[in-house]
Amino acid sequence: MLREEALRLFDSCEFHSVLGLSLEGWQRGRVSCAFRPPGLTRDPASGGVHGGALVTALDTVAGFAVISVVGMDITTIDLRADFLRPALNEEFRVEGRTLRVGARFGWADATVSTLDDRVVAVARGTFIWA
Repeated sequence: MLREEALRLFDSCEFHSVLGLSLEGWQRGRVSCAFRPPGLTRDPASGGVHGGALVTALDTVAGFAVISVVGMDITTIDLRADFLRPALNEEFRVEGRTLRVGARFGWADATVSTLDDRVVAVARGTFIWA
């Protein structure tokens, strides 16, 4: 899938922009996004980003890493996430990397990091397509 096609697919989901995700890096098997979580995703007391917003960012980028290899939209069938530290920064980088792609299933890892490379959360997903 070409970068332009990936951008169209990414932008077709309005939730990505509401969540503060924007597709930046695109190459076969590797995808990255800028992630600027809005106030609605943050705890009012600590300013920490809600775990659900982090998991959505991880799922999106891992899924798009698989899409970059298979060339079509996918569906998540399993996702495991680990939270390593509070997500307190204003902006993050989310990176996805394809591990393996078979005939109908693909696996990818994703990481949310601060801009100075402190890992906040990681995930591994399994994806399927028609």
